[in-house]
Amino acid sequence: MEQDKPFSHRMDPRLREALAATGSAEEATAGLGLRVRRIAPGDPLGDVPRLRREVYFHEQGQAGDRSKRVTDGLDVCGTTLSVEKGAHSIATLRLHDFSPLAVQVEYGSLFQIDAFARTWPLSQVAVGTRFAVQADQRSKPVVDRLLEDAYRWAQESRIQFCLLACEPFLHDVFEHYGFREYLPPAILPGGVDLLRMVLVLDDEPHLSECGSPLHRLVRDPSRALPAKAWLTRSFNLGY
Repeated sequence: MEQDKPFSHRMDPRLREALAATGSAEEATAGLGLRVRRIAPGDPLGDVPRLRREVYFHEQGQAGDRSKRVTDGLDVCGTTLSVEKGAHSIATLRLHDFSPLAVQVEYGSLFQIDAFARTWPLSQVAVGTRFAVQADQRSKPVVDRLLEDAYRWAQESRIQFCLLACEPFLHDVFEHYGFREYLPPAILPGGVDLLRMVLVLDDEPHLSECGSPLHRLVRDPSRALPAKAWLTRSFNLGY
């Protein structure tokens, strides 16, 4: 999957140490001149391709023809979030539900989407990809702003499950926001491990337990109960 690996770029270890800090992202970034922009499917991506290129190539040193693509056809059918400082994008994340066939083809096997499809409308299952944060902006408030707006998008879209894949060194970061592994790691060509993680929307007890900044955004905890029970049963999870 090369750069298409969801949440694959390396993050400053200091971010992990800051994850225990409290307060809303809006409060933490007040006065910093930051805003979150939602780029609708098909709209111009603005400065996002520049940020992707900076993170994927100049920082990670990815190589190969596939890696050189900072945009693809899935940008047309996805919602792209961009945390911006002035005219510059400093953090970005692309969101899709699994309704489009192209999304099913690209990510369905990795996330075993057929198991979800037997019980849940694919419009209620989302995936986050193309995560990138500018190297000198990797702070908790910036990532909080990005993930809080992703959570709001999921609520507004009636998403029940949000999926992502990350390399093991990012496990603790996303676990803090409420994501949990639901499948064994996937081994990609080249021996790269990807952890496959899921967030159940409005799972109030779990978000509270892990101190997630998303906990304050919970609207309807009862909605999470059947989803969590199904997930636990279907994937033989111990929680």
